[in-house]
Amino acid sequence: MTIQLSRRRLLQAACGAAPALLAPSWLRAQAPYPSKPIVVKVAFPAGGPADESIRAAAVVMKRSLGQNVIADNLPGASGSICAMNVLRGASDGYTLLGTTGIDFLVAPLTMASARYSPEKFRLAGFAGISDFILVSNPTLSFKNVDEVIAYARNPKNRPLSLAHWGPGSGPHLVGADFQARTGVRFLEVPYKGAAPVTTDIAGAQVDLTFIPMGGPTYGMIKAGRFKPIGVASKARHPSLPDVPALSENKSLADFEYSQWAGVLAPPDTPDAVTARVLEAMNAWVASPESRARRSVNLQRAIEPMTMAQAQAFLTSEHAKLTRIAKNLRLAGQ
Repeated sequence: MTIQLSRRRLLQAACGAAPALLAPSWLRAQAPYPSKPIVVKVAFPAGGPADESIRAAAVVMKRSLGQNVIADNLPGASGSICAMNVLRGASDGYTLLGTTGIDFLVAPLTMASARYSPEKFRLAGFAGISDFILVSNPTLSFKNVDEVIAYARNPKNRPLSLAHWGPGSGPHLVGADFQARTGVRFLEVPYKGAAPVTTDIAGAQVDLTFIPMGGPTYGMIKAGRFKPIGVASKARHPSLPDVPALSENKSLADFEYSQWAGVLAPPDTPDAVTARVLEAMNAWVASPESRARRSVNLQRAIEPMTMAQAQAFLTSEHAKLTRIAKNLRLAGQ
């Protein structure tokens, strides 16, 4: 009797466990996010402004999330190679995209190979925001943008080269608008990211570039390795009072461009996971490390965001940059 009762209980226990064993893995897993290291795939080479901002943010993200946050560089094609790589992975929050706004949003409009829909990603926070600045290599004698325009308009002079990091990139869009407004034409030289552009501007291999003021840019200006021509903002920057705003030139009224570096979650990432990443990024923007970084590299101050605010910002930026790209006839190239 005792043996029969034991067998019956064993059968009942086995039958009762069956539904749990058949449940999907996401339902069975009870470990809170994150339970393992997170990889942020950075769309540009190591050492550039975006990479430096994201790596700095990753230190505070690790503290907030309680897991290692690893930056893994995958540059090329204005960041679209990295975006599509992240898109092919799992939408579980363990592989995130670290990129820059203009490049991420405009590349699908200008490159047939950039086959992704930016609006389907989820913005999970800013690593940094910087105004663009036009700089030349240190061997050139230009003192301001008027001299650059006058030189470029003279057919007797050699064409000036303008470095950027590929079709659809931020510097490509800013440079295209600059040329359209002023009527000058530069010899465009594409790179894979800001880091090699920085090297070749400092080494006088190319003449000009539009580059975000964050990252190593301000240090390169202070060291005399970049010559500042003008800031793409409404007013002069207080840390560079002798460098004009490009909008001071009549041809460039309201010429304002900034670049944001951020972390994005791929489509279909659970809301709770995206919210947890955003919480960690908000911890970054409010941290002493972030404030110290802004004070030395001229980045803008950033306010913490809700998920709704983050997505509204991404939607607005996508609409604005799509309009600019189409007006400049960059879309569809």
